[in-house]
Amino acid sequence: MKVRFIVFLSLISLAIAFILAGCGSKAINYDSAMQKYEAQNYQQALTEFEEIAKGGSKFASRAEFYAGECYKYLFKFDEAVAAFQKVGEKSTDPYLSAEAKNRLAQIREGRNDVERLKITHANYPGTDQAADALLELGSVYDNKLNDYKTAIETYNQLIKEFPGSSKAAQAQISIGYIYLYKLFDYNTAFAEFNKASIKTYPELKFRVSEVEDLLRNVTKTRGEIAEHVAFIDQTQRQDYIPGRKITAYDLYGAKKDQVAQSFHAIAVKWRSLKNYPQAMNAYRMLIERLPMEQAQASEARFGVAEIYMAQSRYYEAVEAFQNFIKFHPTNYRRPEAIYQMAIAYEALRDYDMAYKTYVIYRDTYPDKDNFKAAELKVRQYEYDEDQDGAPYYKELQAGTSDKDPSKRPS
Repeated sequence: MKVRFIVFLSLISLAIAFILAGCGSKAINYDSAMQKYEAQNYQQALTEFEEIAKGGSKFASRAEFYAGECYKYLFKFDEAVAAFQKVGEKSTDPYLSAEAKNRLAQIREGRNDVERLKITHANYPGTDQAADALLELGSVYDNKLNDYKTAIETYNQLIKEFPGSSKAAQAQISIGYIYLYKLFDYNTAFAEFNKASIKTYPELKFRVSEVEDLLRNVTKTRGEIAEHVAFIDQTQRQDYIPGRKITAYDLYGAKKDQVAQSFHAIAVKWRSLKNYPQAMNAYRMLIERLPMEQAQASEARFGVAEIYMAQSRYYEAVEAFQNFIKFHPTNYRRPEAIYQMAIAYEALRDYDMAYKTYVIYRDTYPDKDNFKAAELKVRQYEYDEDQDGAPYYKELQAGTSDKDPSKRPS
């Protein structure tokens, strides 16, 4: 069974090499655009994604989709709608098409909600209905339209119109969470949270206490990150220049293994604060600067893949897990990487690859934690309910019915 696993990975590597040979700079450009997107440099990422989308490479539809995401975060909703509509109607990728349609529905629903809630607020001034409308409106801007600035303005309007109310308290705390988890502006988040004191909102004692615990944890985590950053800065012996060949020893001397641990600790702590851009940055610095520190570099590559999974970015997750296996084929987390790849393929609606990957896990790792779950998936996928000779996963892949023998994959 181990041979099957090695053959499977070899085929994946050959396929990737073939695609990259054919795409050349397209793949490099896509990676560049993606890193700008992840760093929240949406205008720069948009320019690169739109250029890639004009070509005919395998990245074209994905680039068009992420161009829509960039437009959304730049609050250019008409352009975002146009981009998502194009992907939804023309992409042959069922996952991208479905996701684009979901984004379209979210934007349209959000804009309709804004119009409805503004009318409600205007028609019932000074009432509980108006307060509820403002609270919901702030949530729509925050969660559906990702317009954090307008969300904060809306919550502040609620606080001003209904001072001291329970709705105002919820708005105040929501502002703190936006600054904390969306804008990563920790000083402002603290200032906003501190406005929600027991003195200001005595009826929300439990919630205020919860926020106080959060602030203590965030302060502690940021302090620990600062200590690791200081250690790395003090240890570094010369500037790191991307692309220039330099060893980890040249950079950090005999403490290079401790520096690798610090980079990893920084990434983990940023992840605990849901600051994924900073976590990604720490992981990538570790991989680029200390590639021979295998234990920590492997954790960094796996961590990148985990972040993609947490963000439901399954294409990037699959590629990150493949990268992890390529560089760390004997790592103890390889079974977990294989299982997570199967889940990602399933989410991407690539049921052929999901089935094959579950089979690899089942046949190769009978003693691992996810064996029973993988075995159940394989049985489910191999079941042929309508007895037409096509197992369930083939029916799923083709979009045909497993209950009607007259509808089977061609």
